[in-house]
Amino acid sequence: MAARAAAFLLAAVALVAGSGCGGSRTEPVRIGVLSDCYGPFSSAHELIVASAELPLIERGAWLRGRNPSDGIEGASVAGRRVELLVGCVTGTEDVLPEARRLVEEEGARILVGPLYPEHGLVLRDYASRRPETAFLIQPSGAPELTLTDPAPNVFRFTADNAQSAAGLGSYAYYRLGWRTAATVADDTPYGWGSVAGFVAEFCVLGGRIVDRRWVSLGADPADVVPSIPRSADGVYVGAALSPMVAFVQRYSARHHDVSKRLLANAALLYDPQFVSRVPGLVAAGGLPLQPTAAERAYVAAFAKAFPAIPRASALDPLAIPYRDGVAAVVEALERTRGATGARLMTALARVELDSPTGRIRLDADRQAVAPNYLSRVGTNANGKPVIKTLRVVPNVEQTFGGYFTPGDPPPSRTSPACKHGNPPPWAR
Repeated sequence: MAARAAAFLLAAVALVAGSGCGGSRTEPVRIGVLSDCYGPFSSAHELIVASAELPLIERGAWLRGRNPSDGIEGASVAGRRVELLVGCVTGTEDVLPEARRLVEEEGARILVGPLYPEHGLVLRDYASRRPETAFLIQPSGAPELTLTDPAPNVFRFTADNAQSAAGLGSYAYYRLGWRTAATVADDTPYGWGSVAGFVAEFCVLGGRIVDRRWVSLGADPADVVPSIPRSADGVYVGAALSPMVAFVQRYSARHHDVSKRLLANAALLYDPQFVSRVPGLVAAGGLPLQPTAAERAYVAAFAKAFPAIPRASALDPLAIPYRDGVAAVVEALERTRGATGARLMTALARVELDSPTGRIRLDADRQAVAPNYLSRVGTNANGKPVIKTLRVVPNVEQTFGGYFTPGDPPPSRTSPACKHGNPPPWAR
């Protein structure tokens, strides 16, 4: 891998040298953003574009029109103009054509996005052919994107899908006393990755997974409840696309002590109406659900820049990684005085980013090491449900203390295997 990285870096340096040390300062730095404009998450498109634009607006840029997708003017970093270009990616087949359009036709030297895990893997393959271009592949959360044979020009300033479950395995084992568990999740790469994080942490401590249930797109998650073994001390729910209300209702009919028998990823709590149904539930995710000072400051800046967008939307977990990606690029450009190419990538690898989600740094494979958050559903003085932070899980890195290693099979219906070993620092 070292030889491959060295050859890759030499190719990048040669390309940069041929283009005038990162591009002429009279030419703008072009940042491409890959978003879902027409597909399942198209409702978040304007929000995603706004999030990507915000770091530049905070440095003096302004909106061209009423909508974020109308673009911005006046963006510059370190005295060099910056342009933000948007590419629409709905299906996997769109990733390569849009990436090539932005990079090869429009001249983007940086790409941020896309959303889906499988889309990110397609983009990683393309990145290996464009060593002069920096690819911030986020929020696409496939762990193998940066864990196995990572390309030197691929970066991710957001946790992968497995990292977003950090803290729950040890909570189940130590606080709830689980020794056996079942998992229920969407039969998608996001679901597989989310379950992988719980399995790694729970099993390394000595726990055992007795069943893994996968919910097909469009199926009713409640249908899997009767098949969950009664020998399971509890269930981890990796919610993504499937509405899990019916599952929780049916599971609660069998087990009344839901707060002791059910754990989930934070996606389960994004629906305010759902929160009242799961008192005491603990969920994990990369976004603090009890507002922090950093989140409040971010929401205020977002609302000032985009008053037509509801304030609460600013903290959408699909959109924040776009803000973080562009913010990291801006910080790196300031360090390189506007140079792109190899100099930019060296600077990017050293960025420690202050995100609304907390402090983020990159590991040697340019993958985020970031906090994760355990949140508990409680009640306020008026008896209304509220979500409070139970624990901040520090410095979550993607190997889980070595449980995941390069070359491992990627998360799937059957992997990772449940095995004992040395727990990661946050689970000891």
